[in-house]
Amino acid sequence: MFSYLYGKLVHKNPTNIVLDVNGVGYQLNISLNTFEKLPEVESELRIYTVLIPREDSIQLYGFFDEDEKQMFEQLLSISGIGPKVAQSILSGINPDELRNYIIQGNSVALTNIPGVGKKTAERMILELKDKLTKISPPEKIISKDKEEIRMQAYQALITLGYQKQLAEKAIRSALNEINSNNEELNIENLIKKALKELNK
Repeated sequence: MFSYLYGKLVHKNPTNIVLDVNGVGYQLNISLNTFEKLPEVESELRIYTVLIPREDSIQLYGFFDEDEKQMFEQLLSISGIGPKVAQSILSGINPDELRNYIIQGNSVALTNIPGVGKKTAERMILELKDKLTKISPPEKIISKDKEEIRMQAYQALITLGYQKQLAEKAIRSALNEINSNNEELNIENLIKKALKELNK
């Protein structure tokens, strides 16, 4: 029904926003990934949407970019994953990382995501691996060597006592910084930058 909505952001919190579109306030459920990218309240923006009809209501889910929206729709195609679980999954990991875990068949990494148990992880791999491999641009797929470095850094942070979600977020920020600066990716540099992020 709606591909996206364009309007003024009048309210935001980590789970939902209200977007004023020509005087009508639309409440949309969002993930933490989208929340972290949102501009300040009163800013105008485009939010990509998925409409979920229910017997007693209609719910709108909003996404900052089309990539996350497409991953949300892929998750909904899996037996046992509804919109709330899909929203929770995309709050614990960004679409690129999720895509790579599924393509690589990394069920261990998938079970570290809040809301994903062993059976759900196996279904995600079984039902989406081939599909995502075909439709994902080559630049979106992380090499196994890079993924191994990422996982080693993540495990190091867990060993140091950091919570899973905080460790994931710190690794993500560190990787973004390394990529932005065109730095060489190695385990020492990644852990160093992740710890710096955690100690802010």
